[in-house]
Amino acid sequence: MTVARASGPGGGSAPSPASVAAGEAREARRRQILEAAKQVFFESGYHEASINAIIERARIARGTFYLYFESKAAVFDALLDQAMTGLRARITRIDVGPDAPPPYVQLREGLVRVLDYVLGDRLLATLLLTGAKAPEAEAAARAEVFFEDVRKVIRVALHHGLELKLVRPCNIDVTAAALLGTVRGVIEYVVTAEASPPVDEVVNDLIAVALRGVLA
Repeated sequence: MTVARASGPGGGSAPSPASVAAGEAREARRRQILEAAKQVFFESGYHEASINAIIERARIARGTFYLYFESKAAVFDALLDQAMTGLRARITRIDVGPDAPPPYVQLREGLVRVLDYVLGDRLLATLLLTGAKAPEAEAAARAEVFFEDVRKVIRVALHHGLELKLVRPCNIDVTAAALLGTVRGVIEYVVTAEASPPVDEVVNDLIAVALRGVLA
């Protein structure tokens, strides 16, 4: 007797419940290691952080750590990749369709999503900011690669805005660098301030500066 197998979306065999559960367990363990590493990097800095400290914080065996990451640098890179993925998921292109909200509203909503994500994980935000200014060349270089990727995302958004005639003619590279510097400065202020302003207020000021500058 032939036993029928469940088919997946592509016509192949669907994964068994056991394999799905195993995959979910692996992903949960990976997140556990990343969360522990984030805390260790935040408390000790990149140079002083050690794999031993990450293992102890995550409460796992050394062998388990190496099943997921080959080095401290690999964990740090994974945290940066996680941050970049989270940011990209919250950045959407401006829709100029007849039923779409005004571009200003879409821009504001996008900035609120981004800042809510960054400020919602202050350990990660602080790690990104301090990593870029760290005395350790390796950590600083890796963090700067992250911010270079963010600058490229801003550059693409500016190109799109120019095509839609939503952005005035400008030097895109200079403007992208200026916008990135502004956002980095604002995030650093909000993360370190004793009483940070609400995200809505921060976004309103960011947009006002970007659209009208600071002159009365």
